[in-house]
Amino acid sequence: MLRVTLPAANDSGVIVLEGRLTGLWSQVLLLLARGEIRGHGKTFDLREVLYVDSAGENALQTLGRTYGASFIAESAYGKYLCKRLKLRRVSIAELENFNRQVRGSSPTPIIREAFAKKDNPPTCKVEKQHPSRCGE
Repeated sequence: MLRVTLPAANDSGVIVLEGRLTGLWSQVLLLLARGEIRGHGKTFDLREVLYVDSAGENALQTLGRTYGASFIAESAYGKYLCKRLKLRRVSIAELENFNRQVRGSSPTPIIREAFAKKDNPPTCKVEKQHPSRCGE
């Protein structure tokens, strides 16, 4: 199974992939990416991808070659995929620098928040603030 988080959901302009990129999921990814690439960035986060079969590799190569996509890969497996498939790999720092240049000199906390560790729960800034509004 593959989980895809689109840029509208994570506010970072990055399409996040999680799980196994196999078979029909690779076709679904290409269909989603065709629509998303037009309006947003062309960066895919592969850090949570566990396995990619030949159909998934073909999808990643199509994204890289046809659409000029770049890939965030921090794990050994992700780096190996990018190297073997000759995909353009970017780091989070490079992505932040690019977004800073595009938006001007202001820092981009959105990118940092999108890539923050998922284990850290949001903290409330105001003691009387309702818990559902924490992290805003």
